Amino acid sequence: MTRRVSPAELRRLYEQQQLVPAEIAERLGVSSRTVRAWLRRLEIPLRPQPERRGRRLPPTAAELRRRYVADGLTIAQLAARYGVGTSTVRGWLEHAGIPRRLPGRPSQQAPSREELVRLYVAEGLSTTQIGQRYGVSQQTALRWLRAAEVALRPQGQPTRANTPRPPKR
Repeated sequence: MTRRVSPAELRRLYEQQQLVPAEIAERLGVSSRTVRAWLRRLEIPLRPQPERRGRRLPPTAAELRRRYVADGLTIAQLAARYGVGTSTVRGWLEHAGIPRRLPGRPSQQAPSREELVRLYVAEGLSTTQIGQRYGVSQQTALRWLRAAEVALRPQGQPTRANTPRPPKR
């Protein structure tokens, strides 16, 4: 079904509101190809590529690396942040020489050794509690502690976090 749109309305959307064909198409429930055909039929010249609204310069490689690698944002999250499609972000990553993560569950970067010592030793949290705090499994928290060479408590030893407190008087 093709929606009828007046030439005046099409001119208003494209020339006055400066919408791109894709935005007009979305509003009218047609394809952007149809909108471009209507514009040509009405002899409305398409704006040259550099002047089209919505074109964005890619973020710097350093910013992209920080957000994707260090902050752990997904391609979809980056696309939403920069107002572009996921294929554009994949191209940016490739151009910046940043390897893509494997699809699936996003990897959680381990907290610093100091943070792990604070949580496990000073606060007495269990590996299960550390895992819950970071949204990872108990096994992942245990792997972090071992990798950071934090001395582990013997299994079954109560932690400060689990030790019952005497009743208040």
